[in-house]
Formats: sequence, C-alpha cells, structure tokens
Amino acid sequence: MVLEIKNDETKKYSNAQAPWRLVLLSILTFTVYHIYWFYRNWKHLKKHKNLDISPGWRTVGLFIPIYNIVLIYRQFRDIKHFATASGCKSYSSPGWLTLSYIFFTILTFEIWGFGWKMTPTETSETFFGLLAVWMLVIVQQTLNSFWKKEQSELEIRTKFTNGEIALLVIGGILWILSL
Repeated sequence: MVLEIKNDETKKYSNAQAPWRLVLLSILTFTVYHIYWFYRNWKHLKKHKNLDISPGWRTVGLFIPIYNIVLIYRQFRDIKHFATASGCKSYSSPGWLTLSYIFFTILTFEIWGFGWKMTPTETSETFFGLLAVWMLVIVQQTLNSFWKKEQSELEIRTKFTNGEIALLVIGGILWILSL
C-alpha cells in the first residue's frame, strides 16, 4: 500500500477567498494587494470559463487612467453575470460598485497625499481605504458563492500563498517605514 502525502503546494483549492484575508492583505499592503486581487480573478475566470482575455495585460491596464475604470467595471460586471447565471445571489449594480470603489480609492490617496508617512491622528484615509476594501469584499462574497457552486468539491485555502507572503513582507516593510 502506497501512502500519498499531499502538501499545500500540490493540493487543489477552491478559487474562493475568505473576506478576512482580502481585508488583512489590503490593509497590510497599503491596498497594493488590490492589483493582485484583480489579476487573480481574471486568471481564475479565464481558466474556468475559457475566456479570451489576457489577465496580465488587463492588470497592466489598471495603471492607465480612465481605462482602469472600464476594466474594473468589466470585471465586476462579468462576476455578477457568471454568478447569476449559476443561480447565485449577487450585488445589484456593478456600475455603482465600480464608482464607489474608484471614489473611495481616490479619496484615500488624495487625503493621504500620495505619501507613505502616516500619523496616529490621520484616521480619515484609513476609513476611506476600508470603504474601498469593503467594495471588493462585496464582490468577493459573490465570487465565493459562485466558486462554492462551481468547485463544491474543493476546500478553501486557509494558509497564505507564497505570493501573498511576499506581499505581506513588502507591506510590513512599508508599514515600518511609515511609522
């Protein structure tokens, strides 16, 4: 009898993500994680739905003003469409979610002054940053419902991936530098 041991690297996990992980990674990386979050969703949806898209180029497009709004809207719209087509409950308007996410993100960076130095009294940028993250949590909850139906046999990953650990290290360094 051969006993096969699977470690976390070879074990297949659901594409779902616990919302607390999204929030934690967003906070600890000064929202840099959002870029990876969008890439991750495009990559998983492309593979699962056999989409003719380039997740890498779409992620690069997030750095192009105006076009980034279109890309964010399209991802939110596609997620809503795939979820409702699978019989999952979804958010009502990808347009309002996109505008809210963009608004709170811009407001956070405007208040923050595009600087990395934070003081204990500067709580407004943190508040608006959390509201931006909350918009992504709403989308993530819909994604989780979708993945639960589509990948019901797979468990949700509880440990951080190597890429997430790298982002946490970078975020930790930025937090130390900001204090």
